[in-house]
Amino acid sequence: MSFHGEGVTFLNIDGTYVSQQQLLRMPHEWIDLTDVAHTNLYCEAESLRELETRIRQRTRRGLVFIGSGNYHYISYLLLKEIKQPFTLVLFDYHTDIGTEQETMISCGSWVSYALNNIPLLQKVIIIGPILQQHPRFSSNITIFPNEYPLLSPKLLLSNIPSESVYISIDKDVLCRDEAVTNWEQGTMTLSSLLACLHQLLSYKRVVGVDVCGEYPQASIDVLHPVCREANRKNEHANLHIAETCLQHVASHPRFA
Repeated sequence: MSFHGEGVTFLNIDGTYVSQQQLLRMPHEWIDLTDVAHTNLYCEAESLRELETRIRQRTRRGLVFIGSGNYHYISYLLLKEIKQPFTLVLFDYHTDIGTEQETMISCGSWVSYALNNIPLLQKVIIIGPILQQHPRFSSNITIFPNEYPLLSPKLLLSNIPSESVYISIDKDVLCRDEAVTNWEQGTMTLSSLLACLHQLLSYKRVVGVDVCGEYPQASIDVLHPVCREANRKNEHANLHIAETCLQHVASHPRFA
């Protein structure tokens, strides 16, 4: 199998990629979303429709960089585009299942929205979240928690019922040595994440990948030591994730 996406897209919703100049050397499509209001953490229905309209107009439908984890719900819009039965494989320190009381989609509830509104989504596998009991867990959700021993590729693949897979990565699943986010983080190493990604790309039909988990920052904070550390680590992780995905496409654009 291989990566059946095409190209790289950056969604500029929070300005977090502007300082990752090495990452931006990749041939890519840039979609500006900074003028869409009411999108941080929670997204109002009108704003969600506007985001969906603009994102659907992109020409590169492969690897999508979303921005901060505050906007992880954009994955829901990307999943709606898939035309065949598929499994969502989510790398995240949080389950993003939400609660029954939530009436608005958010970065913490979008997985439930996807399960309830996308019939072609057969199953969700969440890798790396903090272990906790959750009333909304169901038979179509499998969790390999942060506390779980090193996940073997065979075990991961055996839990995926479909040929097609969509992969969503929140870098808060990684330890702080590998990435810096604005959320609590897990203990996964980048090498472990890339090993899982490689196996999925090798043995499944991966129809799309998205990445979030950038460190939010205002333009005046770019030179702050914390921001510089975050940009360096996050860009390094993003580059390796992108290269791993693009290596599985028959012909792909190389870095400049």
